[in-house]
Amino acid sequence: MQKEIHEQPRAVNDTLEARIGPHGVLPNIFGVGGDELLAKVKGIHIIACGTSYHAGLVARYWIEEHARLPVSVEVASEYRYRDTVVPADTLFVAISQSGETADTLAAMRESRHRGYLGTLAICNVPESSVVREADLKLMTRAGPEIGVASTKAFTTQLAALALLCLKLAEQRGLD
Repeated sequence: MQKEIHEQPRAVNDTLEARIGPHGVLPNIFGVGGDELLAKVKGIHIIACGTSYHAGLVARYWIEEHARLPVSVEVASEYRYRDTVVPADTLFVAISQSGETADTLAAMRESRHRGYLGTLAICNVPESSVVREADLKLMTRAGPEIGVASTKAFTTQLAALALLCLKLAEQRGLD
């Protein structure tokens, strides 16, 4: 675990590398057509489990304050079993270290039937189910997490969510 704690600066650098330019977040870092889809967003639902859920809770404060958009954050296992009200133009954001978290993946699949504007996966594993099934993607590039307590996954998820916040704020003309 100590090794992974010391790897955090490199992991965050890898998450941010080639995604920020001198004038802000670079275009289409979330995928082809990402900027166009994000420009339509009027609300966000973040769904995750465990440490990823806690990263989503932090991001809620950032996005509401800096991008001025309403955000709800839910544990994926709870989301799946309730009839969620989805306001128009809401983005579904799934956060998962592995991209195979069963509840997060099931919630994402359920979201397809609930009228979201689109789905965004924030994940560490490019070939994972969550990434393959999402409309937009942002890879955290944390590398393998060996320790039980999450370190690199959490900090790189925060970096990725900060990029999302910045992009949403930029598109709304906010500083």
